[in-house]
Amino acid sequence: MFMLFPTGLFTGMVPDITMCDRIEKKLREMQKAGDGVAAKTYLRSFMTSDNLHQLPEFKELSDLVLSESKLILDNYRVKRDSEYITGMWANITSPNRRQNNHVHPNCVLSGLIYIKMPPGAGMTLFHSPRRSEIAPDFIEKTQFNADTFILPPEKGRMIMWQSYLPHSVDNGNADD
Repeated sequence: MFMLFPTGLFTGMVPDITMCDRIEKKLREMQKAGDGVAAKTYLRSFMTSDNLHQLPEFKELSDLVLSESKLILDNYRVKRDSEYITGMWANITSPNRRQNNHVHPNCVLSGLIYIKMPPGAGMTLFHSPRRSEIAPDFIEKTQFNADTFILPPEKGRMIMWQSYLPHSVDNGNADD
C-alpha cells in the first residue's frame, strides 16, 4: 500500500506552561484596552490584530512558533533561506462560539496554541481535504477513512498543520 498525499498534524506542548499564563494576562490587557476587534456583544468574543509576532511582549511565543516551524519544514524537506511569520493573532471566545470551516490561503503552515481551555470551550475540528460526491458507509471510522479529526484540547497544547487543511471550531455544546 502507498500512502498518497499524507497530511501531517504536528502537536506538542509548550516547554513552559507558565508562558500560557503570561500570554493570557497580556491578551486580557489588550482586550480591556480595546486593542483588537470585539465581536457582537452576545458572542463575548475578542480578536487581536494579526501582528502579535511583531510585538515585544510576544517574542517568546514567536520564537517558539518559528522554532517548531523550522522542524516541520525540515521534516517536509522544504528548501528555504529562512522561516518567518506572516500573521499571528489571538481569539478570546465564549463557550458557545463557532468558527466556520476554513483554510488559510497564501500560507505554508498554520497553527494554534491553547492558552486556556475553560469548561464548555469549543474544540478545533480538522476536516479531510478530499472531495467526493459519493460517500460510502463505513463499518468503523479509522485514520484511513475518517473525514473529521479532533485532537482533544488542553492548556499549552500546540498544533501545526499545512495551511490547506480545512478546520473549524465547534460550539462546545453537544446539545446545540
